[in-house]
This record gives sequence, C-alpha cells and structure tokens, in this order.
Amino acid sequence: MKKIVIRIFKLFKELKNIEWLLILSALSVGLVLILISFLGIINLIFAKKPAYGGILKEGVYQKINTLNPFLAENPTEKSLIYLIYDSLVRPNGQGSYEYELTKNIIEINKGLGYEVELKDAYWSNGTKISSDDIITTLSIIKTYSSGELYEYFKDVKVEKIDNYKVRFILPIKDNLFIQKLSFLKIVPAKEWLKYPPSQWQANEENLIKVTSGPFVFSKKYSLKNGVNVYEFVRNDYYFKKPFLDKILIYEYPDLKSAYEALKAKEIDAIGGISSSYLDSISKRSYKTNYIVLPRIIAVFFNIKRIKFEVAQNLNSILNRDAIIKEVFGNSGEPSNSIFSPSLKKFLGLPEIKKQTTNPGTYNYSDITIIVPDNFFLIKIANYLQNKFNFQIKIETPFNIINQIIPEKNYDALLYGISYRLMPDIWPIFSLDSPLHLTNTDSKEIIKKIQDLYTGDIKNFKSNLEEIDRLINEIEPIVFIGNNFYVYVLPANLKGFDLKYLNEPYERFVKVEDWYCFEKIAF
Repeated sequence: MKKIVIRIFKLFKELKNIEWLLILSALSVGLVLILISFLGIINLIFAKKPAYGGILKEGVYQKINTLNPFLAENPTEKSLIYLIYDSLVRPNGQGSYEYELTKNIIEINKGLGYEVELKDAYWSNGTKISSDDIITTLSIIKTYSSGELYEYFKDVKVEKIDNYKVRFILPIKDNLFIQKLSFLKIVPAKEWLKYPPSQWQANEENLIKVTSGPFVFSKKYSLKNGVNVYEFVRNDYYFKKPFLDKILIYEYPDLKSAYEALKAKEIDAIGGISSSYLDSISKRSYKTNYIVLPRIIAVFFNIKRIKFEVAQNLNSILNRDAIIKEVFGNSGEPSNSIFSPSLKKFLGLPEIKKQTTNPGTYNYSDITIIVPDNFFLIKIANYLQNKFNFQIKIETPFNIINQIIPEKNYDALLYGISYRLMPDIWPIFSLDSPLHLTNTDSKEIIKKIQDLYTGDIKNFKSNLEEIDRLINEIEPIVFIGNNFYVYVLPANLKGFDLKYLNEPYERFVKVEDWYCFEKIAF
C-alpha cells in the first residue's frame, strides 16, 4: 500500500502544467454535472405546483342584461355564460377542440350521425348530467331559439341511447358539426322544464342556480361609485376543481372607465382594448396576451357597380403593413388573403403568391366606401381616404346589416367578418346569404365550400387551399388584415395558454386551470 502511494505521488510530481490544467478542467466539469444533477433532483422533490386561492377582477364595458344562455346577445353576456355553463366540446386554445362534458364521440353512418357519451359530470347541485339534459337543450333551441344556434341545429335530430349516451342524426354530412357542438351550452332539464320561455326573465335567478361550468353565479351588488359587480364562486362539483376562489366582473359604462379602473388597480383584467392603451399599463403588474381570432378586415366591392380591375389595382398598390401599424400597432397582422398568416400557420395553408399586375390610373374619388361606426374601421377608412381619395360614409351597423347589404346599395363596404377556426365561409359567398357582400355569382367557390362541408375530411386542407386561391383570383375583395384580441391579465396569474379562439367571449374556456398562487410539493 505504501509503495502505491509513493508511486502516485511521483506521478503527480512529474505532471506538466498543461496536464494539471486538463485534470483540473475535468474535475470542474464533473463537479458542475454533479451539481446540476443534484439541483434537478431537488427541483423534482421540491417542485412548485398550483395552489388554490385568489380572486380575479375583470372589468367589462357592455351592459349585462341576462345570464340565460339562450338570451345572451352581446359578447360580455356570452363570455359569462362560459363561466357557468359547459358544452359537449370546447376550443382547446391551440386551434382545435377537446372534450368538455363528453367522454367520447364516435362518427357513424359515414358522417350522417354522431354518438356522444357523457363523462361522469355533475350539476352544481350534485346531480349527474344525463342524456335528458342534452335532449331538452336541443328541444329548447329548435322550439324557442333563433339566429346562428337555431340554424346550426334546426334539422338535427337527437335520440337517447341510454342515460349517458345520445345519438345525433344529421340531414346531410357536416364536417363542421363537432365545432358547432362547442356553441351548444347544456342546461339541466328538470330546472328548465319548470318554466315556459315567457317566464324565463322573471325566474332567471332560479334558472341559473343549477349550472355545469367551473364557476357558479353567487350574487350581484353595487359599489358606491355605481359600478355593478357580478360575483362567481368556485363550483365544488366541477370535474376539475378550479384553482381560483372567485371571479368578480365589474360592469363599467364604457371602455375608458374600465381602462381607468385598471390603471387605478380597482380591477386586474380587461379584454378588447386597443394597442394605444398598452403603453401606459404597468408591465410589472400586468401581462398582455394576444389571441388570434379567425376573422379578416377587407374592402368588399359591389361588382354590379365597380369593375373587378379597380379592386385588382388597389390590391397591388395597397400598403397593408402601414395600415396595420397605424391602426393596430403590434396587435394585428396584414393579410392579402381571407386567412391571415397566423391562421394559415395552424391550418397548414401556403401563402398566396402576390399577383403581378401593372397598376393603372384610377380615380377612386368617385367611389364611396360604406363604413360601420367602429373606431378601428373608421381609422382604416380615413387612411384609405387620405391615400386614395375614396369617399367615406359612416353608417350604423344596424343600417348596414338590415338595409344597405340586403339592397346592395353601396359601391364598396369596409367590413370585418368572422368565420370560425374550422372556416365556415359559406355565408360570405352564397347568393342567398345576407352576408354576400360582393354581389358576384361565385359558383366555383360555392362548389368548393360544399366539398369542404360534406366531402372527405382528408381533403379539408386541400379544399381550403383551393378556396383561398379562387377567392383571390375572382372576387373583388381587397383584404387588409386581422387584429388580435388583446387580453390583459394580472402578472402573477398563470395557467392561461389560449392562442386561438373563435370569438373573444370564449376567453374563459379552461379557466379552471388559471391560478395565482403556488406551493412546494414534496
């Protein structure tokens, strides 16, 4: 043993400086790797996990008249419905859909039907959600509802298989049916069958006592400054216990009042504000989220009044980047297609090659663009007027929808359209639709849209790509861009991961995952 020690000592003594340096470097690397491994083990043992507690205070600036899912009209009312009522499926925030009340969905009969199995879910009073609740909900929509929801389900039949399974029967195949189910808020049959629609308003407090969402409505009260506050508390029967204790909704008369409340820290969340407000919002206290919505702003020319070449010329010379930067700042993106770049990314569509045309000389001063009375659209209209001498006429949205569009009484219309994550664009191009804005007979496009809805789902992407190409080639539309939905939340709130939604009012999907506090978990 003594000889071994003497030999090792002699070896160290004979080492050169460079050899010592290599040995020390190796030892240092080894120590660092051991330390990293140790810290990794410590993090695994003492990992931070979401903790229960906390209150979110959001300011809204539209009047709240109802929490009835069949009567809600404005975006604020609809957003609160998402707090207290669940659907069979919901957007997952990443551009697709996931089960909510559903355990499984099976397509049957080559897309002419769907069998839906409910998960082990409960109403807020502890009773189980059943097939009867789905059947009653669909019956109410078909009998008493109107608008988009009625159009979605008016010809759809539903059959009870057992207490927790139903079968939907469609008149024709519909590749968008799962998406449509996400807008169907299920209500408890026993509660809603107690009152006819004529008594809904008088008995709303009783109707919304039993709900299925992550939160339940608790009470409404008023502050000294006259602001109404709607209190929603955790639903203890929800399939996943929400981390937040409460969500308080402060109802302000307008956006400016809500924004001032945010600055004063009376609230800590607000949605739908413009980029001009963001500069004065504290980065330490709040974080800004940009949600991409499937919508586009464009100038739609009436082909019966304006030649296609006029739209084509404007398409070739319009500086979309400048418009978006001036109007939306960083909260928007320019687009020369009905599908903006962010939407094309998750839809897997290629960019449209810009058509090379020789810009002609046009006198745009003879053309009047009708513009809805909307802050952003008016700013875009002013840009077009200053750059190209268009005439601008501002109208109320009501007049545009009920008079101007049906009568096709316009040269051009500056308008924003929404079409869902799985694009539902038939209303924009069908001659029978009140939203057909260009007055063209787009048979090729309509045929492709029909293929999109009823054809092989494997061809969905290629059909979208072909529709995109046809729109740019034959429709007198000048696409401008897409503005993101700006949602300001407290800086300490985590668990929010929504990137893509159909509408702003869906922002509370997956709200059960949001949390303000963390704890060390062993």
